Amino acid sequence: MKQFFDYENIRLIPKKGIVRSRAECDTSVKFGNFIFDLPVYPANMKSVVDKDTCIFLAEKNIFYTYHRFLDNYIEDQIEFCEVMNKLGHIISISIGVQKQDYNLINKLIEKKLIPDFITIDIAHGHSILMEEMLKYLKSIKISSFLIGGNICTIEAVKDLEKWGANSVKVGIGPGKSCISYNKTGVGSRGYQLSCVKECSENSNIPIIADGGVVHNGDIAKAISCKASLVMAGSFFSAYDQSAGRIIEIEEGELYKEYYGSASKYNKKELKNIEGKKILIKYKGDMSRLLKELKEDLQSSISYCGVKKVKELKGKEYYII
Repeated sequence: MKQFFDYENIRLIPKKGIVRSRAECDTSVKFGNFIFDLPVYPANMKSVVDKDTCIFLAEKNIFYTYHRFLDNYIEDQIEFCEVMNKLGHIISISIGVQKQDYNLINKLIEKKLIPDFITIDIAHGHSILMEEMLKYLKSIKISSFLIGGNICTIEAVKDLEKWGANSVKVGIGPGKSCISYNKTGVGSRGYQLSCVKECSENSNIPIIADGGVVHNGDIAKAISCKASLVMAGSFFSAYDQSAGRIIEIEEGELYKEYYGSASKYNKKELKNIEGKKILIKYKGDMSRLLKELKEDLQSSISYCGVKKVKELKGKEYYII
């Protein structure tokens, strides 16, 4: 019988600690051909990451993905790739599945600006359009590490892997600004973590748990359910380095805008609206968050009786 659960429903079980200091615990993760300092990164949303956010994260050795909601799509993507390449950083972009996305790929190849990572980012990743894009990218033998999403079923993760994805983002509608479930009745809200576990156990490629993260400890929970990386939106959205606008509600009361990719604030055409805008209290420098995340994850590793973040995979937990 299947068990359905989410972040708030599980508690990791502590084991005998085998480190003398939590600082010994290794939070780094290998993804593609690179090693990053943390297994968590901001969502590729216009209200979360911009070019400066991506540069900041790359300099901190945190994985990132640039969003695709750009005014001058092909030109802006090429300029971004040129900047990251000039600075000696990894290049990680998002694309869609329309004609302009194929044109972008061909332009990047012409300019010898091959991204290290390409996320094919569409709301319903288990689709014929995703299949065509992945098969096209494989047919031209592009060297990029390909991330497909989003999906939330075993059938979907198996198909995307078969079509050529090197990794898959799991999660439809669990985020704060997403109303897909309310609008369509579809999604992984309420059982996101069990969905991640189920997809991970039926896949040979790394799974990214996308959405629903509220607390720092949720990172360790996602990894215990066999995610390789965790993506979070609102979690990263209220900092100096975040892309959203600062808004002053009352004197001294600062907030940052955060809105879904399928919201009217992000769409050129007002149709198929499945997102909303919320305000999140401004939190200052993101460097503090990254430091705190590392320390808290080191504590999780220590509590669970291991030394490395990858050893959290499959660790025991209670379902409550």
